[in-house]
Amino acid sequence: MIMKPSARPGFSQATLFVVLASVIYALIGNTFFQLAYRYSAAIDEAYIVFAVTSAVYALPVIVWFRRKYWYFALFIPVIWVPMLVVTGYLMGVIFPLPEDDSGGGVLLLFVHGLNLAAVIIGVALGLTVNAAIAAWRKFSRD
Repeated sequence: MIMKPSARPGFSQATLFVVLASVIYALIGNTFFQLAYRYSAAIDEAYIVFAVTSAVYALPVIVWFRRKYWYFALFIPVIWVPMLVVTGYLMGVIFPLPEDDSGGGVLLLFVHGLNLAAVIIGVALGLTVNAAIAAWRKFSRD
């Protein structure tokens, strides 16, 4: 007997968390791009921002993906890409940038490449912490 995905407890919640985390990470990435475009000081500290966002991106994974559907967190970088495009378009409508600036495109690739790496490292770090917590609980009972 095949169950509908909505009939499985926790399935829809895990899916919602994947989409929610992807949207939040995309908004953070696009906000940093807007800041880096307007203020050069933001780009000077890009690697510090990378380290901090990697750690911050791990926190929702640690909290939201401890249960049965922990592997759904692996979909965050995949869903992040279309969410980045959508939120980037919306932020471009609200905060438009000049169209004739080719340096902005290079900056866009740099910032979002760095942010993609932070998302992947954050997810991996969060899943590693969850695995360590699960192992600690399992072996401390014995």
